[in-house]
Amino acid sequence: MSEPVRVVAFVPAAPLLVPQVAAGSADLDAGLREACVCVARRLTTAAEAGVTIVAPVAAGASWPANATWGFEGFGVAREPSDERPRLPWPLGIGDWLLDVIGWTGERHYVGVTPDSGTTGAAEIDAALLVVGDGSARRTEKAPGYLDERATGFDEVVATAIRAGDNAALGSIDQALADDLLCAGAPVWRWLSTRIGAGSVVEAELLADTAPYGVGYFAGWWRLG
Repeated sequence: MSEPVRVVAFVPAAPLLVPQVAAGSADLDAGLREACVCVARRLTTAAEAGVTIVAPVAAGASWPANATWGFEGFGVAREPSDERPRLPWPLGIGDWLLDVIGWTGERHYVGVTPDSGTTGAAEIDAALLVVGDGSARRTEKAPGYLDERATGFDEVVATAIRAGDNAALGSIDQALADDLLCAGAPVWRWLSTRIGAGSVVEAELLADTAPYGVGYFAGWWRLG
């Protein structure tokens, strides 16, 4: 049975959050990592039961109930080894963060596809760990190269998270988001629909950065 949303933590789907993946740049990424750990810890402190991780996944994606994080695709073996099936890496980032902060409660996983369809758990908790990136076209060295619209687009997202403006997240232009390679847009739009008329009574944006030409946000909402 799903519950009304009470608390939300926003984090990016950034492999660099994992020090072993970031390797030589791990110290440079420390501020973002600390912000993500902070909002994840706030989330679990407020969680009454389980935590649902929500992240973008490819259409048709599926995974078994016992799946867990792993970053072998980035050339990093899990230590100690774990033979369980792997989650898609955006969900895996959220799962890894929960392990980092020592969360031992229930976990559920929901993947949002590019057309805002969902896959995964039927049960959705009141505490949501929402994983998603902004535009991947912020600089010439970004994965999608530079698009002059990208910075303004990400500013809208950052402002919405900072202000607790659920309607603004729900109003993200999906066609523009697609142009700007914003993987997080379907997830944020899904969140807005999930919250509906719920009122955000506390909001904070702890990180808003694009160190590799991709927009990354860490934030926190509490609903009344």
